[in-house]
Amino acid sequence: MNIQKIYFLLLLALMCIYACVPKQEATKSKPLSNKFITLKLEPACKHDPLISEIKSELKDKNSVLHLMKFYAEQLEKDPIYLKKLERLFTCGEAKEAKGHFYGITLFLKKGEHPYGDFLNQIWGATLADVSPWDGKIFNPINNKNLEFYTEGFEKGEVPTYLGINCFRKYEGSLLNVASIVVLTFWMNLKEAPQEEKTTYGYDKKGGLFIARRAKSVASNSSEKEVFQLNYRWRRLGNPIPLKYLIDEIVEIADGLYLGQLLFATKHLLEDYDPQLEPSEYKYENFGYFLLMDEKWRIK
Repeated sequence: MNIQKIYFLLLLALMCIYACVPKQEATKSKPLSNKFITLKLEPACKHDPLISEIKSELKDKNSVLHLMKFYAEQLEKDPIYLKKLERLFTCGEAKEAKGHFYGITLFLKKGEHPYGDFLNQIWGATLADVSPWDGKIFNPINNKNLEFYTEGFEKGEVPTYLGINCFRKYEGSLLNVASIVVLTFWMNLKEAPQEEKTTYGYDKKGGLFIARRAKSVASNSSEKEVFQLNYRWRRLGNPIPLKYLIDEIVEIADGLYLGQLLFATKHLLEDYDPQLEPSEYKYENFGYFLLMDEKWRIK
């Protein structure tokens, strides 16, 4: 399979899996608790001018989530909002995620290429309101399973999790139902237990990853500590293009995580080698997403 075909599948995957935008209304309502209106950022960013601007904008919004919705709407109009997402990620805290989190996508783009946000325009006109992707689950992994999935490379020296993605079917949307059918075949999605369907609302699960704290693989933040979601281990069985993906998330508010999608763009025809320097794989940012706990979903 040549590189052009791989990139076509990568773009198709992003449209099918991550195409979703927040639907919260940006109107003011009753005051919320500090959880929803306070950013949790690294102390070193306290006096950062761009962070100060972000905090000022937050004062006019109902919550951090409403601010993220505003940024998502403005991204194609002014590149400064993408810079603000980048700075929020840089200043976010590397905190472990445990259990189930709901997910929404803020922005998709075609790597670092010029005019790469055309992908955002495509999914915004198709699956934006009916995305099958619904979030992620993080469960602690024992050493035996960790050794199996990573072929002995990971030793469990830091808390490590086996994660999986959640997908939801909207019967009223032909595009959503069709994408679920495609993803079920392509990613070998499994039916969710009835208890999980009732509690969380998703219908299927698939796309395994190993999650732990680690240094970012992004070239512009290689010293940044993140909570890293690695889909690349061979024994996880992820198909192209997920086998080239590493998600990285940081907490920006209590129970709210900002994530970035990083796809390898080099050595695509070779098995993943965790001992190879990340710079050799030339990871590129293909977009941003949010993960939130149950309290955020309710609000």
